[in-house]
Amino acid sequence: MFDKMAKQLEVQTLGKGKKNFYITEKEYEDFIKGFLFEEIKGNTKLGETFCKKFGETNHVLSILSNKAATEHIRKFYVR
Repeated sequence: MFDKMAKQLEVQTLGKGKKNFYITEKEYEDFIKGFLFEEIKGNTKLGETFCKKFGETNHVLSILSNKAATEHIRKFYVR
């Protein structure tokens, strides 16, 4: 698992590898609104919820704090 996380971090931060999944600002806003309901249900990991909703495999994102995950999603996924 650590190897996968290290590889994902390398791809995300160093720009190596191919990543072509993006969401719009509207999709991001809708996701954040929906996440508020997930928090009420007890699902409190924003990154993990993002990965599940959009079918994205990102081991790094799934373990980040909500604040860090928000910044990560905005930087790498919102276009």
